[in-house]
Amino acid sequence: MIEAIKKHKRIVAAVVILILTAAIELVCNFPAIRGGYDNLDLTKYITVEKEGNKEKYVISYSSPQKFYVKELKLSGSFPKEYSYTIKTKEYNSFDKESEEYYSDTVNSWFSDFYTNLNKKVTSIEITLNKVEDAELTAVSCSNRFEINKYRILFFWALFSLIYCLFFEKKVYKKIECFFAIYAFIFGLLLVVYGQPIKNSWDESIHFGNAYTMAFGKHVEWTEAALFVKNGQIVSCNTKEEFAELRAYLNGKGIETVYAESKEMILPSYTKLAYIPQAIFIRLGMILNLSFSTMYAVGKLGNLLLYIFVMFLAIHMAQTKKMFLSFLAVTPTALYLASSYTYDTVVFSFLILACVLWANMIFYPEREYSSWTYILTVLLFVIGCASKAVYIPMILLFLVIPYVEKKKPKKKVILWSGIIIILMLVMLTFVLPTLSNAAAGNITFGGDSRGGDTGVVRQIVSMIKHPWASVKLMLVSVFKFDNFRNLGYDTADNFFFGNLMCLNFAHNGILSDKWSAILLPICIILLLYKTPSETVRGRHSMSMLNKFIVLIAVAGTIFLVWLALYLDFTPVGAEYIAGVQARYYLPLLYLGALLFTGRKVTINWSEETITKLTYSAATLLGFALMYQGMLQGRII
Repeated sequence: MIEAIKKHKRIVAAVVILILTAAIELVCNFPAIRGGYDNLDLTKYITVEKEGNKEKYVISYSSPQKFYVKELKLSGSFPKEYSYTIKTKEYNSFDKESEEYYSDTVNSWFSDFYTNLNKKVTSIEITLNKVEDAELTAVSCSNRFEINKYRILFFWALFSLIYCLFFEKKVYKKIECFFAIYAFIFGLLLVVYGQPIKNSWDESIHFGNAYTMAFGKHVEWTEAALFVKNGQIVSCNTKEEFAELRAYLNGKGIETVYAESKEMILPSYTKLAYIPQAIFIRLGMILNLSFSTMYAVGKLGNLLLYIFVMFLAIHMAQTKKMFLSFLAVTPTALYLASSYTYDTVVFSFLILACVLWANMIFYPEREYSSWTYILTVLLFVIGCASKAVYIPMILLFLVIPYVEKKKPKKKVILWSGIIIILMLVMLTFVLPTLSNAAAGNITFGGDSRGGDTGVVRQIVSMIKHPWASVKLMLVSVFKFDNFRNLGYDTADNFFFGNLMCLNFAHNGILSDKWSAILLPICIILLLYKTPSETVRGRHSMSMLNKFIVLIAVAGTIFLVWLALYLDFTPVGAEYIAGVQARYYLPLLYLGALLFTGRKVTINWSEETITKLTYSAATLLGFALMYQGMLQGRII
């Protein structure tokens, strides 16, 4: 029997996964199984009441018996988006009574509006302002049995990954392959759950840049593309409303309503990171896909590039491979990879460059061609193209053995080349500021979204107050609690590790208690030595190398804070706005390299460390996905 199971373990696993997924779906539908009803029509309870000079719709219904409300539905036509309130008398699992209030919205795009309640109640009262041209035509509630495809997909993916991790031993031989499988499944779920709305940081702006690049000289904007680019999407919080949103945008994504001509067909170097997204958007257009599908396909371009580059990085890494593998599947990294952004190219290209650099440092006796050196420099340059603040990392090349082995003349040439690249990239954002300052244009730069910001005026303010500026920089960097996530306290007041690694932007962050998993696994992986780190011929990092790494990291951190102070902070403010913990992600692998050659190490088997690493990643990632992408949105 046992031998038969082992022989057909994949078939057995598939059956078990299907049974578990079906069981969970039945449990989630238990209220409907026990006392379900398709539709309770409350339309006849609609009344119009006057409150001063205004009118409002009031729907009040009560029952002597407790009944379960899974979903409320309002139907009608409304001239704009505005909210309504729901008051319930409900009972918890101990039958304790309480009065609760909820709010939701109606809008001009849809005709039906849904609210997931999932409560046992005896009364419901809905209040909705009756503005001009608004008409509420029907109200109902339901507790029907319903299979949720999003929830099924979630648990099927979760159980499948758990099976692969614990029962497929090939995983331990090629950790980069398991990374690719995990990242693709997790990222694909994020793309599907994301819907055609703004989820990630400044995603509407990034989509606009990628969409523009998808065209040649002339850009054709549909109404749907403009809605997404300008962040004018109505609020949705149920799967039915998201279905209506997709249908609405698909209808608005057919005809061109606005056209513009680009000055240059070729993208500027600062926008190279959008190329994969633009290619896949264009592919969606060629295949005549609907707008919502094309929007999702564009994200796939970003995800596939990320998986490819990080696969190479993990495969090539000889030092801190498992730490790098965990870093690559942290929820924030995969969330960015499944969104419209340039951060994915910045992160993955810089990480791959650091891996190649580390190999040259720790294994100098191996043969490295000139092309390896050139490729590594190129990866750094491309990674810094969209965010020049990371360019100090290129100083790492001053100490690689490849340069040290050259004759003095060639050594000077190579060093000079590195310094020239550094200066050229720095000039790309320094020169415009200096030229505008010289021309007397003190309004140059600043936050395009408004506010009392300006790069030139901020520099003048810093020059006038040098000591205050130095103090502000030092205090801000070492304070570790000045990270801005979305710009309001409830989204920003988290442990910086969670803000960095367990963050889904507008879709939420795992609370600080989850750092009890994040911190120990990071410490274990920093102390863990892979077999490749114990081979003969491996060199340790010299004090000079460590000093250069510290200078590169410190210089990058300083530029990040300085750039955000100049661009996004009101002139003369005693704080720095806009710095986000995720900006530190590209520096983590480089920092981990400092934890080599130490006396305290962990020498567990690769099987044990792999299971531990990806168990932690799966727990953190799927907990955040369920909390942020499913709960309160599509289930």
